[in-house]
Amino acid sequence: MAQVFDGITVLDFTRGMPGGIATMVMSDFGAEVIKVEAPSDEKFRRSSGAIQWNRGKKSVILDLKTPQGREKAHKLARLSDVVIESFRPGVTRRLGIDYATLGANHPELVYASLTGFGAEGPYANYKGYDAVVAAKTGRMMMFAGQNTREGPNYVVVQGVCHSAATALIRGITTALYLREKTGRGQMVETSMLKTITTYDHISWIHGQMIAKDPETHPPDPRVGIGRPNPTGYLPARTRDGRWIQLGNIVERLFRSMMHSLELDFLYDDPRYKTAPFLAEEHVASLERMMLEKIQEKTLDDWMGLFAGEASDVAAEPYMTSEAALDHPQILHNGHVCTVHHSGVGEMRQLGPMVIMSETPGSAKGPAPEPGQHTDEVLARLEMVTKPAAKGTYSPMPKTALEGITLLDLGTVINGPLGCALVAELGARVIRIEALDGDWGRQGLQGISVQRTMAGSEGVCLNLKTSEGQEIMHKLAAKADLLLHSMRPGAPERTGIGYEQLTKINPNLIYLYAGGYGSTGPYSHRPSMAPIAGAVSGGGVAQMGRDSFPPPEQPMTIDEIIAVSTQLKRANDGTADHTTAMVNSVGLVLGLYARERTGKAQYVESTMIAANAYANADDFYWHQGKDSRRLPDRDGYGLDALYRLYRAKGGWVFLACPFEEEWQALCRTIGRPDLLADTRFSTRTAREKHDDALIEELTGVFSAREPLKWEKLLTDADVACVKAEDRGMYHFFNEDSHVRENGFLQQVEATRYGEFWRYTPVVGFSATEGKAGPAPLRGEHTRPVLQELGYTDDQIQDYKQRGIVDWEEA
Repeated sequence: MAQVFDGITVLDFTRGMPGGIATMVMSDFGAEVIKVEAPSDEKFRRSSGAIQWNRGKKSVILDLKTPQGREKAHKLARLSDVVIESFRPGVTRRLGIDYATLGANHPELVYASLTGFGAEGPYANYKGYDAVVAAKTGRMMMFAGQNTREGPNYVVVQGVCHSAATALIRGITTALYLREKTGRGQMVETSMLKTITTYDHISWIHGQMIAKDPETHPPDPRVGIGRPNPTGYLPARTRDGRWIQLGNIVERLFRSMMHSLELDFLYDDPRYKTAPFLAEEHVASLERMMLEKIQEKTLDDWMGLFAGEASDVAAEPYMTSEAALDHPQILHNGHVCTVHHSGVGEMRQLGPMVIMSETPGSAKGPAPEPGQHTDEVLARLEMVTKPAAKGTYSPMPKTALEGITLLDLGTVINGPLGCALVAELGARVIRIEALDGDWGRQGLQGISVQRTMAGSEGVCLNLKTSEGQEIMHKLAAKADLLLHSMRPGAPERTGIGYEQLTKINPNLIYLYAGGYGSTGPYSHRPSMAPIAGAVSGGGVAQMGRDSFPPPEQPMTIDEIIAVSTQLKRANDGTADHTTAMVNSVGLVLGLYARERTGKAQYVESTMIAANAYANADDFYWHQGKDSRRLPDRDGYGLDALYRLYRAKGGWVFLACPFEEEWQALCRTIGRPDLLADTRFSTRTAREKHDDALIEELTGVFSAREPLKWEKLLTDADVACVKAEDRGMYHFFNEDSHVRENGFLQQVEATRYGEFWRYTPVVGFSATEGKAGPAPLRGEHTRPVLQELGYTDDQIQDYKQRGIVDWEEA
């Protein structure tokens, strides 16, 4: 079968996980990826997960510091459709492989650039390690409270890398789609600092609303800080000492869970009759009873009960990433594949990122040896002579996806946020909600939709009525893309099934954004954010080393409560955001495939696969694979040289994983004696004496303020930053580097007035992005129906009869 990127050649200059995952996905979907490696790149090959994300590529060794190496790179670029790089600002210009140089005689070239902190400003040359970006921006405060100490908490799952990888795929694919229409390529730009904003759907707007309207939005000390997960998201220990994650905050699911736990009699108690919405003073007693109840059965007993066809309870056992490779639904969906690697033998790896019916992906072989394809690839350079004659090009539109319409029937966060990311590319997104609005509008006056539904138009439809379905069908007839999150069977009952809509519009790209998938043993089951976190291995890893008592060790109920409370924070709720990014990738892949093949298709994204990808540094197996590196149980970091430290009046995060960085660190802090100390003179010795090195550095960092350490060490090219200890809102609202790079944009929303929002995650050189506010519930129902030909009288009649609705401004 045809694949999305058939015939596309990608020249990959990136190092590390973001570019590695992005080009791996392109390879899986048909691109030829030529990975250009320097003679000294071996250290990046040792990264956990590199053996997976380098799969299916061709490796070429080039020394770009020599004229001969640069000349070969220029010629390879001329033969390529896409160039992707992740150097720090200015490096590509010095090496002669910047967009201006490579694109000068190659107007069809799509050139993608990823930086750590943006192209300008005081942080531009900071190293873009995942944890450095997470610490600097306040992302680590999302896990504050996981441990008893104050301050930021190390983040295990490399969400910064995941957000950057998916942004690269989204941007490159969109640029290729536009090239298909106009003949022209362009530059695609993003940064890890920009992409991490996708994880903040609430603090940025909450902080501004508190400042703007404190009567409606009273001051809240937890703005920007992770909040304890609600009772419906309770982790619990079973009779056999294993841990299970519940995921039932929606009232219908919560009641089903209480029935399965034989606790529904509690609804007769005035304290609990409104569960899951409880007064704070009654939460602990209800959770205690739930934890006691779950102690009565084994994990297998509970899962047999919860996973039954008649059950409507979201629950999963806590797994490591390796254990999840055998999850029944993951296997059914093909989210795991087998690749034979000459060095390690049979490997089990991630399958394709999304499922596509007409242009399916597949792993294209193992990771190559460094330079394995140098001779083969360089032999092509004889084909490069003079620049090709310029063709005829169509004018570029204002935005990349101008003229594209997406119907968003997703729910809560992951569906609508994925569509909001596509809206940033210029698509028109029409948000379809039930008459009373999406569940995601609950809490904090519904302001979180200013991120999850940003840039959308709002329509409220009753799809249980024939008239509502008729309106939906008229919308589908004019649409290019559709996303929904309904479990199997529900789409057909509401008139939006794939077969139903593609009969009306054969050109409709249809994406199911599911928890588990449309078929298979768990497809009927509900899924919420912490479910995917438990399955993918992120929750267990976040707890750190030696955090769980052995299953055979008895625990008192108070001990269970303590671990459950910690696990609530560890299994962070951003699994939805992680999935949203993959949903957006599936949509643009489908759009580009339609442009190239003339065929629309069915696309499927799942929460379990998306979160497996976020754990790509560990979500694979081969004989002899190293165990996942875990943080200490107090959440400081992985080791002495990749860790949070208390400084004078705050925190710093230090990242120097490579030998040259360690040496620069010791010289800069005035401790050359550490280099001569036999306990620390080699990497192996430092690992053996990690506690002693932590003690040494703890004393060093306590002597100065965080920003003084940041200035001193980053000037020496050692990654050390002040760790924001108030949260992401405060960093983005106050930091001058953010504004210097244009990472914020003013918008105006009905009822809420003006405020800043994060700028579109992906930028383009020849087309604009689109940043808009979110609609009120059903705000655009009337004008959208008027577009479809309905009269004002018909629309008002439909409102009175409960077919459509909207709220007044």
